[in-house]
Amino acid sequence: MKRLALVLAMASCLVFATGASATVFLHEGFETGASGWETIGGVEGQDMSLWHIESYRAYSGMYSAAYNTGVPNYDYNVGWNWGVLMSPWIDLSGTSEAYMNFHSWLETENMPMHLFDNAHVVVKPGAAPWVPLYPDVQWFDQGEWIGLKADLTAFAGMDNVRVGFYFDTVDPEFNCYEGWYVDDIKVHDGGCSPVPEPSTWLLLSTGLIGVGAFARRRFLG
Repeated sequence: MKRLALVLAMASCLVFATGASATVFLHEGFETGASGWETIGGVEGQDMSLWHIESYRAYSGMYSAAYNTGVPNYDYNVGWNWGVLMSPWIDLSGTSEAYMNFHSWLETENMPMHLFDNAHVVVKPGAAPWVPLYPDVQWFDQGEWIGLKADLTAFAGMDNVRVGFYFDTVDPEFNCYEGWYVDDIKVHDGGCSPVPEPSTWLLLSTGLIGVGAFARRRFLG
């Protein structure tokens, strides 16, 4: 049955897609740095972020973006902390649908009702506040790499959109987990790939996220 579904999906792409493959607006694997990416955050009131380029885990290649302290502890056990990894501005003005595929590795103090550590994928349309996508990434807190797909079609037609990865420990307790890694981030239109990748969907929420008034820092490896 799964094989039949895959064949039907591929056939649908061949028949109905306007192009043979997707148009890619952003593709980042962090193998040669992170040009145009930025991060903001705070650690116990200090203007700093734990997001960095890391070789300890990667879905493909040698590097990913990681939210933790890096070597030697690979955790976020430094008191209350939060951070946002922000993409470069993306021009979606020439498309009527948009999606983001990426891979996520997450290990947190994962509890129901967002009581403790929070991990969100967020989108910023122009000067508007960040908008979260649900279900939250933390619902897939597996301690292993999983593929996720976010629907960004609500922002199609806009010429200044950013995607972001927001992490917040909420409290300073029990933060000895490994944190969050993201890799192989691709924003694209509705065109079909030759072999569609199974993924879990993140859908747009009407909620808003404020990420504080900390100054931006250039994201460097």
